[in-house]
Amino acid sequence: MQHRRMLRAGAAGALGVSLCFCGSLQAAPKTTIGSIRTAGTDPSELAIQPLGANQMQAATALGLTSTPQITPWQQIDVHSGDSLSGLFAQEGLGASQWRALLALGDKTQVLRNLQPGDTLDIRKTPTGELAELRYRLNSLKTLTVNRDGQGFMAAIDQRPTQSREITAEGTVGKSLSHSLAANGVPRAVAAQMSQIYRYRHNLRHLQAGDKFAIVYRATYSDGRQLATGPILAASITTNNHNYKAFRARDAHGHYGYYDTAGQSYKPAFTRKPVAYTRISSRFNLHRLNPVTHHVRPHKGVDMAAPIGTPIHAAAKGSIKYAGWARGYGRLIEVKNFEGYSTRYGHLHRFRSDLHAGDHVSKGEIIGYVGQSGAATGPHLHFEIRHNGVAENPLTVKLPSGQPLSHDRLAAYTHKIQPLIAKLSPAPTTLLAKTASTPTQGNQCTHAVSLNTTLALDPVGAAERPSSGSIFCVVPHQRTNA
Repeated sequence: MQHRRMLRAGAAGALGVSLCFCGSLQAAPKTTIGSIRTAGTDPSELAIQPLGANQMQAATALGLTSTPQITPWQQIDVHSGDSLSGLFAQEGLGASQWRALLALGDKTQVLRNLQPGDTLDIRKTPTGELAELRYRLNSLKTLTVNRDGQGFMAAIDQRPTQSREITAEGTVGKSLSHSLAANGVPRAVAAQMSQIYRYRHNLRHLQAGDKFAIVYRATYSDGRQLATGPILAASITTNNHNYKAFRARDAHGHYGYYDTAGQSYKPAFTRKPVAYTRISSRFNLHRLNPVTHHVRPHKGVDMAAPIGTPIHAAAKGSIKYAGWARGYGRLIEVKNFEGYSTRYGHLHRFRSDLHAGDHVSKGEIIGYVGQSGAATGPHLHFEIRHNGVAENPLTVKLPSGQPLSHDRLAAYTHKIQPLIAKLSPAPTTLLAKTASTPTQGNQCTHAVSLNTTLALDPVGAAERPSSGSIFCVVPHQRTNA
């Protein structure tokens, strides 16, 4: 027996949905909610009529609809030989999808050069298409791609970071590098410290008992240190001499390191005008010449390098000579400054547009390594002369680089004062006596002599209230982040 029942109650009534069951009474199939009506003339034939927008909103609010869920995140490891196209094919993602990603512009071009060890995180839609992709660029940045309708949108997400100044100080024990590590200074910061001082003092020659202090910047995210550097200030005390260095920017916008007087730590010359593989012959005024077999002075350093290796000007100056010079072969002589000059011999060729009288900057390419003249192999013969006298390029004391200009010096001197205070040891105390010395209405608990205070903390002393030759010593608190 066939019969018809009409249900208009509860949620269905609220939605204005008519559910018509024709034929034998059976459990209704699970489908998207809608108006079910007869189709055609066959009373047992059913058709689904979609809900209107307002009806769908109400159905969603009542929990009568379900949204298709995107699949969980899946990690794909990149191995040698892998490419974006190959990885997508392995995951059943069509070529049109990786092509669409690469067509998004500069942000996604990094996906063309995936490296072994990289990872891709992807999620798919229920139909198996790419829904989202994440690719970590570095510790702070991640490329994210999201499906936007029929296409994709790319963005670079950057984690919020905080910058802190870290201070470390101590006494050299076994070695400076060992002592820095024991004080929690990262290896990269220690290496940078060696580079700063390489022209003033060889830090490998420090002895047990020498003092060091350093202030450097570190980058954190979520409480974890992600990166370090640069060094803001450093101090080395050895053989009763103190060497302080501070990072500052010159008039041209370039950063460098300077002492308390604004003199550059970097010399005006470089001792390495070419990327040599080894020193084939050193400065020696009594050398046996390998070609003539006579004892003749070797007034420079031979730096072995392949033919064609670029040669750079060791310092700024003007070209005094560029041509053939007997045993030197092809030679360039540069007149520098303050009586200094440099020579570059045995060249393969000169830079094409180089002529006598031209001005050159430090580091500018002037020629290329060769084997011309009296040479037994390809190398650069490099000389530094001062007032016409040849000096050993590897050991001669070089003039300082360009100091800070006068108009920048005052601001620099003011800026480094807080750094000097951080580099100085916390004031400890040779107590003159425990006293109650009134100073501007306050009571001093401990007092030290003016000379002792200035020696321990000259910057802090200048900021403390005084009473005659006695300074109030405020207990110094140092916090290492």
